[in-house]
Amino acid sequence: MIKKIVKFLSSLRFTLLLISLLGVMFLLGLWIPQVSLVSPALYSQWKQHSPSLVRTLETLGFTSIYASPIMLILWGFFFVNLALVMWQRIPLIRKRISLPEGRIGNPSTAAGYSFRASYHLPQDMDGSAIRGFLRKRGFTVIGDDEGFCGVKNRLSPIAFGLFHISFFLILLGGLISVYTRFTGMLDLGIGEPFQGEVARYNATPQLPKIGVPPRASFTVLSIVPMISHGTKTGLRVRLVDAQGVEHEADVNRPYKVDSTNFIVNQVGVAPLFVVKDSAGKEIDGAYFKLNVMGGQEDVFSLAGFHFRARFYPDYVVRNGAAATRSQEFNNPVFVITAERQGKPITQGTVTSNGVMDFAGYQLVLKELPFWIRFSVFKEHGLAIIYAGFAVASLAVIWRFLFYRREVIGAVRDEEGERLLVVAGRSEFYKSLTEDEFNGLFTTLFEKNGRTDA
Repeated sequence: MIKKIVKFLSSLRFTLLLISLLGVMFLLGLWIPQVSLVSPALYSQWKQHSPSLVRTLETLGFTSIYASPIMLILWGFFFVNLALVMWQRIPLIRKRISLPEGRIGNPSTAAGYSFRASYHLPQDMDGSAIRGFLRKRGFTVIGDDEGFCGVKNRLSPIAFGLFHISFFLILLGGLISVYTRFTGMLDLGIGEPFQGEVARYNATPQLPKIGVPPRASFTVLSIVPMISHGTKTGLRVRLVDAQGVEHEADVNRPYKVDSTNFIVNQVGVAPLFVVKDSAGKEIDGAYFKLNVMGGQEDVFSLAGFHFRARFYPDYVVRNGAAATRSQEFNNPVFVITAERQGKPITQGTVTSNGVMDFAGYQLVLKELPFWIRFSVFKEHGLAIIYAGFAVASLAVIWRFLFYRREVIGAVRDEEGERLLVVAGRSEFYKSLTEDEFNGLFTTLFEKNGRTDA
C-alpha cells in the first residue's frame, strides 16, 4: 500500500495534476479580490453587495488565496513530489557518474557510439601513451591496451540534481517571503524619530503571518530634493540610527536594516502654520505633512477652521492664475482658501514667514521643512530565492557546456600492424562531438597522419 502511494506521489501524472491545480489557484487569485491588494473601503463595499459569496470565499481562504490552507496543501504535495522524484533519480545519477566496471565494450561493435575510427599506431607509440594523452585532455581513464575507457566531465549528471534542488530553494524562498512579508507606507518629517511603531504607518500595513514587523529606530536628519534646470533628478535623505551612525538613502538606494528596505518614495512639504487672534496671540499651531507637490490640493485644520492649500515652489502669476516657473524652491508660496462649516471665508497667498488675514485672525507660515514617504518592505526569503536562481544557472551552465563525453578503445595487432580502434559519444551535440573526437585523434597522430584500417 505504501509503495503504491509513493509511486503515485512521484508519478508524472501527479506532477501535472499539481501544476494544473496551482495554475487554477493563481488564476483565481487574479479574479477574486484579495484582502491585501484592495482598499478596506472597496472590500467592505463588495462584502455588503455579495455577503454570501464573500463569506464562502473567506471560509475557503480564497480572499487571501496565496496563503490559504488549500494553497499550502498543494505546495506541500509539490515539495513531496519533487523530493521523491529527486530521490528516485539519485541511483541513476550515481550510475551515470560511475566508470564502467568489468569488461569494457568492443569499440567496433558497442552500441550507442556515434563516432568510430581506427588508426595505425607508430612503432614508438603504445597504449599507455594514448591513455596519458587522454588524461591530459581532461579524461578520466581506466583499462589497458586490451580495452580502455575515458570519460570527460563525468560528474556533469550531478547538475540534473542541482537543478531540482534549485526548485526547492526558489519555492522555499517564495513561501518564506509570502509568510514573512511586511509592507507599509511611512511618512516622516525632518527631525522626526521613528522607533518601529506599527501605529505610525499610513493606514494599516500588511503584517507578517510569521515573525514581527521591522525593528528599526532612526531619525530623519535632512531631506534634499535634487533639481537640475527645473527638473527633479533625485532625492537625498540623511538618517541617523539609534547607535548614532549616519546613513544616506535616495530613490535608487534604500536604507536597509533588520532585513527591511526603507525605499524613498515621495517628498512633500511639512509647513508649520500658526493661527493668531486679533491681539497677535498664538491660539493654535502645528506641522502638517501636506501632499501638495505637483499641483495637488490638500487640507488641514486649525482653531476650528479648515484650510485648502495648493503649493507653488516657484510662484508666478500667468494670465491671472497662479502657476510655478519650475520645481525649484525659488519662490515657495501657498494659495490657501479658509473655510468654516464648509463655507469659504477668504482666499489668499502665504509666503515663507508670511501672513494671511481671515475672519479677524491671521494664518502665519513660520517654517517650511520637508517630509518624506518611505515604502517599507520586509521579507526573509529573497536570499534563498537568489541562491536558487544561482544554483539553477550553475546547473544549466554545467550541464550544457561541460557535458559528458565518453571514449572506448583498444590496441590490436592485425596482419602484423598495430591499430588503435576507438568509439566515442556524448550526451548532446552529436555532430560537434564527432568533430571533437576527430580533432582529438588527429592531434595525437598529426605527425604520422591518419589512415583507416
